[in-house]
Amino acid sequence: MKKDRNDDLKKTNIMIHGKQHIRLQTVLFLIIVLLVFLVAIGMRTVFFNLLVKNEYRDVEKLLRNNSKNLEYLVNDINSEAEGTSQTYQGVDTLAYSMSARIIIVNTDYNVIYDSFRLMRDTYIMDNDIHRIMSGDEAEKMVADAASIEYMFPVVNREGYTDDVAVVAVSLKDFNDNKIYLEYRANILICIFLVLGVIAAVVISYTAIRDTREIRRQLLNMKDGFLGQLQKAGLWKETGMVVDNMNGIFAKAQLLEESRQEFVSNVSHELKTPITSMKVLSESILMQENVPVETYREFMNDIVLEIDREAQIISDLLTLVKTDKGSDSLNIERVDINELMEVILKRLTPLAEKRNIEITFESFREVSADIDKVKFTLAISNLIENGIKYNVDGGWIRVSLNADHKNLYIKVADSGVGIPEDCVEHIFERFYRVDKARSRDTGGTGLGLAISKNIIVMHKGIINVYSEPGKGTTFTVRVPMNYVN
Repeated sequence: MKKDRNDDLKKTNIMIHGKQHIRLQTVLFLIIVLLVFLVAIGMRTVFFNLLVKNEYRDVEKLLRNNSKNLEYLVNDINSEAEGTSQTYQGVDTLAYSMSARIIIVNTDYNVIYDSFRLMRDTYIMDNDIHRIMSGDEAEKMVADAASIEYMFPVVNREGYTDDVAVVAVSLKDFNDNKIYLEYRANILICIFLVLGVIAAVVISYTAIRDTREIRRQLLNMKDGFLGQLQKAGLWKETGMVVDNMNGIFAKAQLLEESRQEFVSNVSHELKTPITSMKVLSESILMQENVPVETYREFMNDIVLEIDREAQIISDLLTLVKTDKGSDSLNIERVDINELMEVILKRLTPLAEKRNIEITFESFREVSADIDKVKFTLAISNLIENGIKYNVDGGWIRVSLNADHKNLYIKVADSGVGIPEDCVEHIFERFYRVDKARSRDTGGTGLGLAISKNIIVMHKGIINVYSEPGKGTTFTVRVPMNYVN
C-alpha cells in the first residue's frame, strides 16, 4: 500500500514538472490559433449553409409562383380537341424562362408533355404522383443535392384534377458556383489563419511581457536582497500583483532583519553573564590571599550570573515552543476562575515583598478550551511584569469577564508606565524600555513576547494601554471554544 502511495506521488510530481515545462506563451499561441481556426471554419460553414438555404428557398418560391401560369397553360391544352403548337410553345417558353424541366402526366399516368422530349407518350407510375392525383396530398416538394422537384395537381375549371405537373429545376449551375465560392473561401481561410498566427504571436508575446519583466527583476534579487519590484510600464492587473509581491518581500525583509537582530540579541544576552563570570573569576585568580568574605561575595555573584544565563536559556526554549504554532497546544476544558485563583495565589508572596496589593474581580463563571500550562505562563508573565515595574506600595487589579463567545482578562497596575514611543515595541524579543531597571529586576526581555505568542496561538488578541507615571493596562481576549 505504501509502495502504491509512493508511485502515485511520483506520477503527481511528473505531471507537475511536466506542466512547469510548458511555456505560457506557447499555450496562449496555440489557444489563439485554435480559436482563429474554429472561427474561420465556423464562419465558412454558416455562410455556405445560409447560401444553400437561400438558394433552395428562392427556387421553391420560383416554382410556386409559376405553378398557376403552368396550370393555366395546361388547362388551355385540355380544353382543345388537339393541343396547338402555339400552346406547347407557351409551356416551352415557361420551361426555358425557369431553366426547368416540365412533365405533365394525365389521369392515365401517361406523360402527355415533357419539355426535354424524353418521356413523351410513356407511362409513369410514381407513388407521389398517385397520391396527388387521388387527392391524398395537395403538393410535393422533393429536394436533393442535384435538383428540386415540385409536383402539384392541375385542376380544371370544374374543380377536378385532370393532370399532375412535375417541375424540376437543376442545381448544377448553383453547385458549380458553390464550388468556386468554396475555393475562394478556402483561400480566405488560409489568409485568415496566417493573420491569426501573426496576431497570436503578437498577443502571446505581449501577454507575457510583464511576466518576463518580473522574472528579470527577480533574477536580479537571487543574491539574497529582497528589494522592491518596479511596476512602471506594466499592465494594471500585473501592477496589483507586483504590489502584493512587494508587500511579501517587505515582510520577508523585515523577518530577515528581525532574525538577524534576534540572533544578535541572543548572542549578546548569552555572552553578558559569561563575560561577568569571566571577569569575576579572573579577579579572584589575580589576587593573592583573598579573604573568605570576598571570595564568597564573588562566588555569589557568579551564581547569580549562572541563574540569569539559565533563565535566558529557559525563556528562549519557551519562545521556540510557542513559535511552533497552534499544533503544539494541548487543548482541554479549563475553569478559568479557578486557574486565575491559582496564578494569583502563587504570585501574591512576590508582590507582598514590595507591599503591592493584588486584587481579583470575577464577573461570572468562565470555562474555556485552552492549553492550561501555556495559558498560565502567558497570564503569569503579565502579572509578574506588573510586579517588577510597579512602585513600592502600589497595586495590581486583575479582572475576568466573558460574553457568549470570548473571555476577557484585564491586568492593570500603578507602575512606572511605558513611554508612548515604546508601546508598539514591548512585544518584541529582548526589547526593554529601561535596560538598567530590567537588569536589576532580572528580566530577560522575552516575557511579553512569550505571552503574545501564546495568546495568538489561542486565536486571541492582546492589547496594551499605558501612561508614563500612572501605570499600564493589558487586555486579553480569547475565544472560549477553540477551533483548530
